[in-house]
Amino acid sequence: MSIDYAQKWFAFIGISLLSFGCYLDYTVVNVALPTIQSELQASLTELQWIMNIYFLALCILATIMGRCGDLFGRRRVFYSGVSIFCIASFIAGLATNIHWLILGRLLQGVGAAIVFPLGPSLLPNAFPEKDRGKAIAWLGSVGGIALALGPMLGGVIIAYLGWRWIFFINIPIILIGYMFSRKSVNESVEQHTSRELDWIGMLLLALGIGGVVMSLIQSSTFGWLSSVTLTYFFIGIIANILLVKIENKKMNPLIDFKDFSNSIFYAGAVLCFLAGVLSAVALFFDPIYLQVIRDQSPQFSGFVLFSIPIAVFLVAFLVGKLVLEAGIINTVIIALSLAILSCFLQVFFHTTTPLWYIILSFLFLGSMWAMGNTVPIIAAQTAVEPNRSSVATGTMITMFNIGGSIGLAFAVVIYDYIGKHSFKLIMKAHSSQLNAMQFSELKRFILNPAQSLKISMTTQLHNFFQEAFMKSFIGVMWFLLALSILIFLSVFISKNMKKQT
Repeated sequence: MSIDYAQKWFAFIGISLLSFGCYLDYTVVNVALPTIQSELQASLTELQWIMNIYFLALCILATIMGRCGDLFGRRRVFYSGVSIFCIASFIAGLATNIHWLILGRLLQGVGAAIVFPLGPSLLPNAFPEKDRGKAIAWLGSVGGIALALGPMLGGVIIAYLGWRWIFFINIPIILIGYMFSRKSVNESVEQHTSRELDWIGMLLLALGIGGVVMSLIQSSTFGWLSSVTLTYFFIGIIANILLVKIENKKMNPLIDFKDFSNSIFYAGAVLCFLAGVLSAVALFFDPIYLQVIRDQSPQFSGFVLFSIPIAVFLVAFLVGKLVLEAGIINTVIIALSLAILSCFLQVFFHTTTPLWYIILSFLFLGSMWAMGNTVPIIAAQTAVEPNRSSVATGTMITMFNIGGSIGLAFAVVIYDYIGKHSFKLIMKAHSSQLNAMQFSELKRFILNPAQSLKISMTTQLHNFFQEAFMKSFIGVMWFLLALSILIFLSVFISKNMKKQT
């Protein structure tokens, strides 16, 4: 297949724009939820499904759609995903009730599950071999910037255009992206691969990931030991066990679990998992810390958080060169070190933390994201055969999403446990200083700190609330720090074992 290298930048711009909306809609919707709830008269459970349905489709379908691209043509399947995402954005923007909006978000998730693994698989074909690592790194930086920009950009769009435009804005971006990529992106399909789909593997993967993710989603509503949560959990575990057993016996498996024994693939996978954990948890708790504890406006909080995409943008230009000079595993170790530094700094956040200290921790976090969104894709496409590049990329995308779901679920559990314990200690020590109504409000604010932004509190109540929130926040950061250190050690040990072998 001949490649017109003069068109490589058209291909990069096109694929980047076609992918941008999928990344943006991962985080941009959060800030619109209160407005959507008011206008569409949605319940809290329905609001949760607006977020969860997109995420669930991504978790279940990313690996499967990557495999379909490998078998039936990456360009063809990629454009079908872009079309689905465009139509879904139109449906979501026009939604007259919450059910249509949830449907639009489901279809957006399906489209994104196609776009995420296939974009990085198409792009290298437009670049010379020596520049392919850089191209993937730059594309990953676009995704990282979109993820980090989501909350701030969403606030601006809602303020000036209304919540529907967080979906409508995808349509012109997609049209412009298609104009750039129409002639510059060539078809890519493996000619010597069996075209038979692994239906059993696809079904077990959907049940395995879907069951585990649904158990995490339902645990927040029904509790960890409820029959609903446990049913989903056991379905997921049994399906995953069967998936491993069946796929290990196949010649052309949907997921080759032996890939994880490759130290390069393993390093990329665990980095992607941790990037998913940090992105989900940080984008959930850090804005609350800035607004609730630091008493900053949403606009100023967005300005402080903007240090994350700035770091993503700057580091993206260095990732490709760093991979070439230091190697993939060493680059992963550097990224994990940055994660440890960011979490370590956030462990010592308090009510009067200097602004430069906060921004420094966010710069470390953004630098890690720049690597976490790019190096795993390079690792996947380096460690596996070319005919499996898309499905391997899809596996990395799945690791990111699973990391986000599991990480945020555990972080919320830790936050709630410490918050409830702190509340009991406050009740015991200050029972004579607050009445029953104040204690009830304090408990509600601790468990749902965003509500405290809407109600003015007495100085005493506010001090108790800050004390409980910070203890819970610090507990979450210790969890992230411990997880980052464990993953760092596992990659370091894996690297040394490879040297000995």
